[in-house]
Amino acid sequence: MTRFDGAEETYAFDHAGRFFTAWRENRLYRRALDGRVMEKHTDRRGRHPVKHRRFLDAGERSALVNDAAAAARVTLRALRDGTAELLWARPEPSDRSRADRMVAAAAGFDAEAAEADRQQFEAVYTPVSILPPDRYLALVVQITEGCHWNRCTFCSFYRDRPFRVKPVADLTAHLEAIMAFFGEGLTLRRGVFLGDANALLLPAADLGPRLDLVTRCLPEHTQDVSAFIDVFTGHHKGAADFEALRARGLRRIYMGVETGDDGLLAFLNKPQTAAEAAELVRSVKAAGLAVGVIAMAGIGGRAYWRRHVEATLDVLGRMALGTGDLVYVSAFTAPANGPYAERARAEGIAPLDHDAVGDQVEELLRGAAAVVGLGTRIAPYDIEEFLY
Repeated sequence: MTRFDGAEETYAFDHAGRFFTAWRENRLYRRALDGRVMEKHTDRRGRHPVKHRRFLDAGERSALVNDAAAAARVTLRALRDGTAELLWARPEPSDRSRADRMVAAAAGFDAEAAEADRQQFEAVYTPVSILPPDRYLALVVQITEGCHWNRCTFCSFYRDRPFRVKPVADLTAHLEAIMAFFGEGLTLRRGVFLGDANALLLPAADLGPRLDLVTRCLPEHTQDVSAFIDVFTGHHKGAADFEALRARGLRRIYMGVETGDDGLLAFLNKPQTAAEAAELVRSVKAAGLAVGVIAMAGIGGRAYWRRHVEATLDVLGRMALGTGDLVYVSAFTAPANGPYAERARAEGIAPLDHDAVGDQVEELLRGAAAVVGLGTRIAPYDIEEFLY
């Protein structure tokens, strides 16, 4: 449900009444299920647009959520006195009682309700650290938690938790809790994403029954199942393994190729090769699955620039990508501290500035368009945009 207040303010909620986004004074606000709210706007005056983001503090979050609830209360009164026009975003039966119920739920989603919602979410999920851009509205089911490798120098997504495979009993409870938490808000979710970083590393004897359980609990969402896979465990699976997963609803697999340069992969402490990545993609596609390939821009600084770009475009060209496949180019901003920064300083590698990273993103996007097959979608991937 979206309420427009003139031309300047929009508040959006899911069907359970949970506040989702707002547009006010040329700023976009997005609430994550963990309670954080990000404010975003873009400065387009430079060579490459600069995206400004900040997380609201507790007082600002409460004020925004209360404003959204107040807007919903105004809408509810207008619906009930017949002065509001009811429009459905998708073909829906003309059901004013259902609309009344949804808007009433939104009207009750004030700061106190939002805090209770946050606490319930954190009882259901460990942090959902990242998803591919086209999966931001997927329903995450954490078959596993964390990352079994968790030692890539550039990645800090899962440093705060050990890797764990959920036993079937725990997964059953997790699925029941997901359904109870989302309620009618499940209608906003598109397909299922198997979390976290390495769910598909499980052997078939363990993964198959878990996928069957997910399908039994969420039949309307499991026609489009997706997951990450890492190259260094995924290349041990064959086309027959992936065909069996496809029969259980898997439709797309995402993999962080990062670069086609094996020396840079070693610098990143990612134990795979470009040849293994190309072989894995071809095996996945032979099983009738689509792939999402993620490459990075900015890694290795100027020292690796040319070899990184050339080798990455070379490996993309050897993957036989086509209709239904995705290539994402993710801009990397080198952190001031941590494993990547320490290794870069030791090797005398200076980080690229914002414009240089933007230049490399554009070079990789243009180059990818020239080497992949027709129908492959190519897009930038800004990981700092992600909120679940």
